Amino acid sequence: MKSRFSFVFFIVLLITILVPVSASANESDYTVYINDKQLKTENAPITRDNAIYVPLWSVLGQLNMSAEDNNGVLKINHPYRILLIKSDQNMMTYFGRGMDEHNTRLDYPIISQDYVLYAPLTFLSEYLNMQIAYGENGRIDITAGDFSKDISWTTLSKNKYTIDTAAKKLYQDSVAESFWSNNPVLWNKNKLVGNVTLQEKYVQQTIVSYSGLTVTFVNSEKQYTVTFNSLETIANTFLLSDPLDNFTWSKDIKTLIRQGYARIGMTQEMAILSWGVPDDVNKSASKYLYSEQWVYKGSKFNNSYLYFDETGKITSIQN
Repeated sequence: MKSRFSFVFFIVLLITILVPVSASANESDYTVYINDKQLKTENAPITRDNAIYVPLWSVLGQLNMSAEDNNGVLKINHPYRILLIKSDQNMMTYFGRGMDEHNTRLDYPIISQDYVLYAPLTFLSEYLNMQIAYGENGRIDITAGDFSKDISWTTLSKNKYTIDTAAKKLYQDSVAESFWSNNPVLWNKNKLVGNVTLQEKYVQQTIVSYSGLTVTFVNSEKQYTVTFNSLETIANTFLLSDPLDNFTWSKDIKTLIRQGYARIGMTQEMAILSWGVPDDVNKSASKYLYSEQWVYKGSKFNNSYLYFDETGKITSIQN
């Protein structure tokens, strides 16, 4: 019994030695002081890409510096400028005291981790006028001025509109760039992509480059650049895959659908992929006959009609 206990104890001891204990999220090699006062925070500094990050809200709070959400963008009120930032994106817009607007890209953006925003020390020094000094044993000293100064100049109605507009644009540009980055290959829902008309829809569009809502594509036909006016327009323009891949229809049928044509004998599913969902549907039935009329309105179709029989196939087309 004693021998068995000794063996188990040895195994436990061996595992303890060989398997490193994970450091808690609050442990750090750095201790931060702001104006000689240790930073009060539940979130320790972290490192990423060889840069040191500190919890942003804790820093702003200790300096009595105001910040708020503005149209999904973080707005930081500095005595000499207003900064608009979206976390995990390198785009930033800021306004000087004279409301002169600047747009830049950060080498080290503000990041979010475990629902906490972290700012790189370079951001604090370059854009918030803080002095950073590195001491022994991981001590970091941040020296800052009085950031609780009057910033009422930012609340003027004309400035508020300008700031809100810039925040909305920054949010849209940031979300769009995330979409382009995560989906480098897309398929167009229609022939018209922005102001560019393509020969077919449901064709692979590969992203070449992008900046905000502006993106350059290349496909089997050509390379082109489009600037979209909203995120909703982007969502209504593209698919993440080719919808025709799910069907074993003939190549001829798929080509007609990509070109936006309807043909007698097509099914209702084919018709929807080619012409879209109809504006109106009229049904008529008798003892001997069933007919279904699909109505397409607007300048694109100029009141066109598809007629289906009881099997759900097109029997007649009226333009």
